[in-house]
Formats: sequence, C-alpha cells, structure tokens
Amino acid sequence: MRTRRFIAFSVLALVAATLLVACGGTKKNAVPAGAVAIVGSEPILRSQYDFFWSRAKLEYAQKKQAFPAIGSTDYQKLRDSVVTYLVQQAAFRYEANQMGVKVTNAEIQSSLAQNIANSFGGSRAKFEAALRKDHLTEAQVMDQIRMNLLQQRVSTELAASVNVSSGEIKDYYNAHKSSYQVGESRTASHILLKTKAKAEDVYRQLKAGANFAALAKKYSIDKTTKVSGGSFSTPLEEKGLVKPFANVLFGKLKTGSFSQPVKTIYGWHIILATGPIVKAHLQSLSEASATIKQTLLTPKQNDAVTNWVKKAQKYATDNTNYAPGFKPTTTSPSTVATTTTS
Repeated sequence: MRTRRFIAFSVLALVAATLLVACGGTKKNAVPAGAVAIVGSEPILRSQYDFFWSRAKLEYAQKKQAFPAIGSTDYQKLRDSVVTYLVQQAAFRYEANQMGVKVTNAEIQSSLAQNIANSFGGSRAKFEAALRKDHLTEAQVMDQIRMNLLQQRVSTELAASVNVSSGEIKDYYNAHKSSYQVGESRTASHILLKTKAKAEDVYRQLKAGANFAALAKKYSIDKTTKVSGGSFSTPLEEKGLVKPFANVLFGKLKTGSFSQPVKTIYGWHIILATGPIVKAHLQSLSEASATIKQTLLTPKQNDAVTNWVKKAQKYATDNTNYAPGFKPTTTSPSTVATTTTS
C-alpha cells in the first residue's frame, strides 16, 4: 500500500475546493516572512506550500505528464489551487476550534498505528520505506491525519446537530403513502453456488444436519449475504425476485425449511424460508418512520455541512492576506485533491 492513502481529503475539503478564496475589505494581519499567506492569525508557511507543490510535481512525473509551463494558465490554476486549499484548511481549523472540536496527539498516534497495521501489516520498516519512496516525512503524514480526523469530527458533530421531528415524519408519510405499499413478502436466507454439483454437495450436507448459516458463510458466492449466514437484511417481495427463486420461496416451502437447489441467472440457490408469507399491505407510520427519518435527515445533514463550509469560506475571505504573487486569480475548481491522492 502506498503512503499516498494518508494524504487524503474529506468531503468538507472537496466541497470547499470548488470555491475561490477572495480578498475581502476587512483589516487583515500582515503576512510574516517565510509565509505565502495569513488566515486570521495563522500563517500559511512557504514550507507547507512547497510540500503540496512537490506532491503535484511528483504526480505529474509518475503519470508521465508534462508539468505546466511557468506563466501558463494551467500553472497559475495549480498554484491557485494549492494556496486556496491551504487557506481553506486554516479556515476549517479556526471554525472547528470555534465549535470546540479538537484532535489530540494521542488520537493521531492511534490513527497512524491503525493505518500502519492495515496498510503495512504493522511493519514500521515497510511504512518508513514507503515514506521514502513517496518523498514524505512522518510529520507530514501526521499533519494530514490530524486534518482528516478534525474534518471527520466536524462532520459527525454537524450531523448530530440536526434532527427530524415526529411531525415532519408524519407529514411526509401522509404525502407519500404510495411509496410504502409493500407487496407480498417473506424473510429468507440462501446459499448461492456456482455449479449444480457444488449445490448438490451443500444440499447433502444440510440434509445430514449441517448448520445452514455456517455453510452459507463457508460456501456462498453472494458476498452481501454470506457474512450474515445467508440472511437477506430485509423481507423479499415476490414481485422483485427472479421467477424461479420466487416460485420456490412463495410456493410450498414451509417456514424453517430449505429447498433443493434452484437455478437462476445468478447461479444455484438453496433457499431457507425464515418467516411466513406476509400479504401485501400498506406499511404503518411506525413501520415506515425509521426509513422516513433517514430520508429527511440526510439532506438536513448535507445542508449543515454545506453551511459550515460556507461559514469557513467567509472567514477565509474576510481574514486572509496574501504574500505578493500568491493571491489566487483563477476561479476554476481546485485540483489539489486529484494531484495528491491518486
């Protein structure tokens, strides 16, 4: 695994990356020596800028693409996107701090250790070799982990800050009742096999008393259901199934019984009926409420994130000062994310 996986940008960063940091009219702090900009009281150091610029150059080289010529429009766009991204990071840190959202050094160390365990089998030597290959330092990786964790925590806090009332759920249900009409359904599990011979072998094991869930986990080629022992997460509606499968599940198969192998376009199934056939009906408000709540909650959470990003963007606009030659002049979407994460 490459260490580039550590230099990743969250939804907040990608949303904001389409916005240009403009220069507002409020009083701004002077840019200190060795910085390309200052956001509020936080300077954006030239070393930070050089890091992302070098990442962009590395990506171009690895893709065997010519780096934009100095003075070209593409060169200016790339320069602007690097500065814009760094300014946005500083604005995010400021707004996160205003929310009381923080990330500790212990949490960063824990996340790094987990990433090393997942990506390098826990080997520090392999991790350090990958750092050298990707021209990264551990400190740079930890800085990005801090930012990623901070943005994840902000997203979580924002998601938790919105809610859906019972009145909203009821109004939505009444306005969309046709969406909650459920066809004839039944709960079930299955084991999906590639060949008839394998299906017959598994069927013999079941007839001999083997555990259905255990065999599903061992043999089923349905990756979605095998982890739960072949169980479908929701009741199956007859109208949504391929005909051979539906004919068996909604035929004479008794609850608690499994079928002989059944062939469909997906392979060979052994079907276990885990519940009785439920006639077509309109879901009650209580039955549909959880689904409706999530339907209404998702756009509210997205709005909360978008509004927070806009707030951070306004802070950057009103409180950023740039060193000569570093103020963004283009309005195209930022390309930093694509030039540092592939």
